[in-house]
Amino acid sequence: METEIINISKSESKEEIYSKLTEYYKRGKLVAIPTETVYGLSANAMDDEAVSKIYEAKGRPSDNPLIVHFYEMSQLDNIVDYSDENVKKLIDKFWPGPMTLILNVKENNGISKKVTAGLNTLAVRMPSNVTARELLKETKVLLAAPSANTSGKPSPTKFEHVYHDLNGKIDVIIEDEQSDIGLESTVIDCTRYPLVIARPGDITKEDIESVLGEGSVKYNEEVLTQDAAPISPGMKYRHYSPEAELVLFNDSFENLINILKDKNQKTGFITYKEMESRVNDLNVSIKYLADNEKSVEQSNKNLYNILREFDEEKVEEIFILPIGETKENKALLNRLNKAISKK
Repeated sequence: METEIINISKSESKEEIYSKLTEYYKRGKLVAIPTETVYGLSANAMDDEAVSKIYEAKGRPSDNPLIVHFYEMSQLDNIVDYSDENVKKLIDKFWPGPMTLILNVKENNGISKKVTAGLNTLAVRMPSNVTARELLKETKVLLAAPSANTSGKPSPTKFEHVYHDLNGKIDVIIEDEQSDIGLESTVIDCTRYPLVIARPGDITKEDIESVLGEGSVKYNEEVLTQDAAPISPGMKYRHYSPEAELVLFNDSFENLINILKDKNQKTGFITYKEMESRVNDLNVSIKYLADNEKSVEQSNKNLYNILREFDEEKVEEIFILPIGETKENKALLNRLNKAISKK
């Protein structure tokens, strides 16, 4: 398969491109699209065969549900139940944006059962990325779209990442800027109360409680039963992992430096820019996650890009020191822990 590259922002006729993309979705084609979180691999959510192609292209387990992306609320009227007052408050506050809501489905809603992985719930999101919103508006298609990468690998935040993983496996890649946020959306299960954060993201527990009140939401690990089926992407399988082993070094900075002195460019080290003067003499590959631990937005945006750069360099091991947990960095630590554990 030859993958077509389209840059909408540089096109002389957006109308022609959107007409072409609408036809592509009708024909069951796969299109990688930018969003503010990470790039997504999209297909018509009402087309069984097209959705199956998503799982195939990614090598994704079929019991791992997908998120449906849409342009305006009226598109969901016959799809899911969003009548709950808490849900309405979240929608008013955070959409468009990096929030995914898990809602109860309505009967005969037309969404492929492969999207929901057989569940009676559906994850939905209204992205804020300008290109994604234009595409959703002009094509008028509900798009199932997980991250546009090989399953288990770091999610793609750049066009180049998608091209590396999926060139020749999908029909189209929309070339655009780097994702603004760099981590996947916050997923909130709204089918129970308190609500449950199934996957942390840019919108924090504190952000949600500022709208709904203290105690209105819990983290998934507080309520998860051992054998529960995954209700959201990112819950069950190996995710976000580079090719090299990512090692959490639970010791002092000084002791790690002593170990790294005997290493070479086959070893990677993730640290902060404020430590630059203390690592200058090392012969390992050094990547700076951000200026310092407090720079959470910077860290979020850089993490997957750093892991992919290490893959390109073919390093064999990557070291990182523990990062203290705060209210703001829950999503960052979630992704790091998944990448370290390879689960």
